[in-house]
Amino acid sequence: MTSPTERGGTDRAPFVIGHHDGVFLSVQYLRGIASLMVLLYHAGYDLNLITEGSRPHWLASGVDIFFVISGFVMVASTATRPVTAQAFLASRIARVVPIYWLATIVMIGIIALRGQALPSIQEVVLSFLFIFYFNERAQDTSPILGPGWTLNYEIYFYLVFAALIRLPVPRRIAVMAVLFVVVAALRPLAPADNAFLTRMTSPIPLEFVAGMVIGYYRARIMRAPAIAGLAAIGLGFAALALLDPPLPRVAFFAPPAVLIVFGGVVLERHVSRPQLGVLGYLGDSSYSLYLTHPLLLACLTPISIAPHLALPLAFLIVAGSIAIGFAAYYWVEVPATRAARLLLGGARARPAVRGAKGMTPTVD
Repeated sequence: MTSPTERGGTDRAPFVIGHHDGVFLSVQYLRGIASLMVLLYHAGYDLNLITEGSRPHWLASGVDIFFVISGFVMVASTATRPVTAQAFLASRIARVVPIYWLATIVMIGIIALRGQALPSIQEVVLSFLFIFYFNERAQDTSPILGPGWTLNYEIYFYLVFAALIRLPVPRRIAVMAVLFVVVAALRPLAPADNAFLTRMTSPIPLEFVAGMVIGYYRARIMRAPAIAGLAAIGLGFAALALLDPPLPRVAFFAPPAVLIVFGGVVLERHVSRPQLGVLGYLGDSSYSLYLTHPLLLACLTPISIAPHLALPLAFLIVAGSIAIGFAAYYWVEVPATRAARLLLGGARARPAVRGAKGMTPTVD
């Protein structure tokens, strides 16, 4: 629970200049961009347009942008109001779990229809409980729904965040940073064949901490000139697209992801006019898009096609995935989240209020 001292500190509220109806528009736009990056990466990879050794593999860093955004949102949405660990976790579970479980069930159905080996009961349980395991069918540390590995880290972050939620934000950030550094330092001791320990000792959770720092200092950051935000975003994307250092994933992707989110927050007070409707819609549906695009790809994979048709098919897959993601958002994610929050007694979603150009902001 936040303390009186904390509430009177550096950054009092998520609702500061440039903040609209409980949503940071800049963050929504970045969510849309990050989800599109991941979609392009997966579509390109399945069509052999992208390989791990080719330049566009940097599109996978959309996941790292999501992680930084998540840390930012958790601080910005809880820093100025009393929140219990139980209420926080109920709200997070309602937000994350229902559509993920539904998408996982649909993926199992697709696997069955394709006549492939079905996941075992143990796989289903581990996937549903967000526990890392080695997937023999995919030959990777991946749940039944591939992108779900990132949600395992999200849930890990939420559990630690909830356990420390009574601490003032600066102390919470410091404790989480130390904890994740210590855990990551244990990685050399983790058996290489133990998927759970190898994944859990990754430094990836430090990306959440970086987002928390941005969230705590958001009011100060938003007072920076717009040119600083543009420079940070430009530098971040330029580093991702143009550089290819021989570094581990986190060391390469994390700094640009932090720069991009930092730059987005700087620009927050400059994005109210005009609102970018397309990116707003994409941001709203980003979670649904993230979870449902692998379903379309699973229906098509493996994809055998003449090289000159790969790009047109990629365009159709991207367009179809966006349409499916948008439909899933409105007809599945929103009602499922609302029902889960009522059931669990978590924070209730604020009624949607239409913004400029008909955009419907949502709360996280």
